[in-house]
Amino acid sequence: MGVTRRGAVAAMAAATILPSRSAHSQSWPERPITLVVPFAPGGGTDVLARILAPVLSEKIGGTVVIETVSGAAGNMGSARTARAAPDGYTLLLHNVGFAINAALYRSLPFDSEKDLVPIAFVSDSPLVILGRKTIPATTLPELIAWMKASPTPAKLAHAGVGSASHFAIVPLARAAGKADMIPYRGGGPAVQDVIGGHADLTASPLQAAVGPAQEGLAKAFAVTSAERAPMMPTVPSLASELGPKSLTNFWSLLMTRAGTPPAVTDKVRVALEAALVEPQLLDAFAKAGVTVAVKEQRNQAGAEALLHREIAHWREIVRENGIEAP
Repeated sequence: MGVTRRGAVAAMAAATILPSRSAHSQSWPERPITLVVPFAPGGGTDVLARILAPVLSEKIGGTVVIETVSGAAGNMGSARTARAAPDGYTLLLHNVGFAINAALYRSLPFDSEKDLVPIAFVSDSPLVILGRKTIPATTLPELIAWMKASPTPAKLAHAGVGSASHFAIVPLARAAGKADMIPYRGGGPAVQDVIGGHADLTASPLQAAVGPAQEGLAKAFAVTSAERAPMMPTVPSLASELGPKSLTNFWSLLMTRAGTPPAVTDKVRVALEAALVEPQLLDAFAKAGVTVAVKEQRNQAGAEALLHREIAHWREIVRENGIEAP
């Protein structure tokens, strides 16, 4: 009889807990949601976040606030999200650097495939090989020739070891045979140093590079996509000179802490899907040279499958090029 009584008590406890969790999911969000951007302001991911946040706020029925947590090629922002409560109030907008970091670093303060859960892919775009405007070259072949002939190694700025801009510019450094790779806390500061003439080249997401290139503040030498970018139709693909393994797609992915209730992540996904078809967002994306991720990637199953494939791909690139974490 004692066992029966304990069973009855457990059942009553479960009956009181489960409705409260359901009620929590139904009323979510009850306070502002933090969207972590793991790079410095001014970079490609920051640009995307500032386009996305106000539309997502409207669709989600709450306030989405951007929090910049830069450093360690995006790993500090990832760790910040991995330590957050699994309640959906902390989201992470990361890019291809998340998969690169998982492939490159043997030890991280979080498990890339267990501590964070993909919600959906958001967008895709190429990176741009952007150079200071005083470089005495106007074409990609001329750039490589100049790098080879220069008495001192070209200064290549990137957003940190393991970042998309780091891996996107490695093929150019290898083609030249010499380069001074300089890590920054994000793509924004790297672009600013190229504009200021303190660095020679960087690989910048299109959304952060198109402005400086069009305004004549820097030179665009190549894009890292297989095809030319519509916003830069005269700029060739890096692969035209260096082959298909020089390609880097700068995708973005929305994630949150593993263990977040599925009802909450589903709400975020539905709100994101609604945001990604809004004319104002699509117009802003188009002006930034960004395309919305394909439908198959805008759900958890598709996002998880693509992320696993990306991590495997970058592990192969790391192994083939002998790249080591600092």
